[in-house]
Amino acid sequence: MEAQLYRCCVLLLAAFFSLGASYKTPNFVTHAPTPEIAKQVGDAAEVYRKELAIAWLGHELPKWYAPCPIKVKVGNYGAGGATTFSFDRGHVFGWDMQIQGSLERILDSVLPHEVNHTIFACHFRRPLPRWADEGAATIVEHESEKRRQRLLNRQVMGTNKRIPLRRLLSMTEYPEEMQQVLTLYAEGYSLADFLLQRGGRKRYLMFLQDAHKNGWDEAVAKMYQFKNVDELEQNWGSWIIAGSPDLNQPAGQQLASNQPEPATENKDLVIRSQSPDQEGPLQNEADFAAADQNNALPLDQMASEENSRRSRPLPIDSRVPFSGRPAAGSQPAEDIALVQENQRRPRTSLHQESQQQPARYAAQPQRAANNSRPQRPAANPRYQREQSPGRGIDLGQSAEIDF
Repeated sequence: MEAQLYRCCVLLLAAFFSLGASYKTPNFVTHAPTPEIAKQVGDAAEVYRKELAIAWLGHELPKWYAPCPIKVKVGNYGAGGATTFSFDRGHVFGWDMQIQGSLERILDSVLPHEVNHTIFACHFRRPLPRWADEGAATIVEHESEKRRQRLLNRQVMGTNKRIPLRRLLSMTEYPEEMQQVLTLYAEGYSLADFLLQRGGRKRYLMFLQDAHKNGWDEAVAKMYQFKNVDELEQNWGSWIIAGSPDLNQPAGQQLASNQPEPATENKDLVIRSQSPDQEGPLQNEADFAAADQNNALPLDQMASEENSRRSRPLPIDSRVPFSGRPAAGSQPAEDIALVQENQRRPRTSLHQESQQQPARYAAQPQRAANNSRPQRPAANPRYQREQSPGRGIDLGQSAEIDF
């Protein structure tokens, strides 16, 4: 009897410690393996939320009605994250964030990437094209991540792996092929970088809003003075071939040679897979991630607005972490590491569980004048969840945020 009681106590203690630690801040509740990590991630999330909102919008966001849970998995995993939330009649709710990787890469790339999605969601309050959402979120990642995306984008230029700009602009779902998913990330970052250097953050947001209302050709001509999307694509492509130079440097310092390099097919390429202001004059504003000097960030026609989103496939490939180097001891691609209770489950299980996710919102009260959370509407049969390109990773119905 005593031995049985002892075993029960041991199991209870083991279960207790396996839950890790929680740390609450005004807008986040962080669940991590240790109290130190939970506090570090939670405090950083608040700082990123404040600084990114000021950088993009010019002001802080109001406190969320309900905090966003952050589930942290630290270890030798491919760095990645996923942030889900819902839109209903102009409101954003049901936040949930999951992040994984080394603590260093979580703090300097994954966390700001995911928080940036929430900033855009609160601003636009509608789904965005994939490139615009992921491109802007990649801008705030560590310089090593952005360097890798630039290299990839140059490698696919002039090959059949490249996504034409008109198709890229209108994509609200991930492609079916994984290679194309990863190319979307690289091209999205590159295009966002190009536009931000030409016009700054404010104009970038206005461009997305104008394109949603009037179409891409008109928005390109109005905001960036290109005749149409085709002319933008030509200039953007030349900039990529030239090495994606800093547009704010004097022309003579940008390149030793302005001759484009011939595109070559790379068969072995491996890639990895996050109301408008008054219009102002075009500015030569530096890249949003100007903190690259310190190698880290300083502190139209869209789908239905009732759809949930997932910011990025999670993870795209655990064998290719954000650092660009295979993580020692990383688990096979068919296993997912970032799950609740620190349990590994096949990727397909995430897709199966996502079919039951709408039930979690069923008991939410109707939104009223007291700013309570809105009740999620019944699922529309026209918008059935489709399996993601991540071989079982569910990306949601629109998989875009309502910015």
